[in-house]
Amino acid sequence: MNRSWWIGAALVVTAASALLLPRMEILQSSPKAASGTVETFSQRTDKLVLGEGNLVDALGSISFHLPIGSVSWEEGVLSLDLKVTDTAVRPGDVYADMSNALSFAFRNTENANQVLLRIMAEDRWIGSSRLLLAADARRSELTPELLEELENAGNIPLPPSLKSALRISETSLWKNQFIVP
Repeated sequence: MNRSWWIGAALVVTAASALLLPRMEILQSSPKAASGTVETFSQRTDKLVLGEGNLVDALGSISFHLPIGSVSWEEGVLSLDLKVTDTAVRPGDVYADMSNALSFAFRNTENANQVLLRIMAEDRWIGSSRLLLAADARRSELTPELLEELENAGNIPLPPSLKSALRISETSLWKNQFIVP
């Protein structure tokens, strides 16, 4: 066989390889990450990787005193609204739900770095809602002691140190309706 035949065969094999190798990716057994890369070595953890696909199911498994109003997820930030629809709700119930939400996000998930939590008063008669409390908690700043203090706060006003650490803002409606001096 002559030399040009071998050069032609090499070019055909090269072109076929360039076309077929990317299609062999389908045969890969491990799932791809969102960025299109796959880890070679990874640590196995029991923690949940939170995302749009499992957000509602994951939060639905938590036992809250208050109903969930809305929830969203964006780049490591969990935003959650809880609704106060009953006048019999006590501050201790609200604080316990706040603690449950923060505990879920920072202890049970791998990728939640911040929680934006709002407690909303919902008036079903006129279809409006008003802000009662808001918190902006970050994984890097939350300690088990803070969570325990929030959970066990009871029906008394939160101490300023806890409000500061969790960036809790209270509206005048919250103070007038739920925190009796």
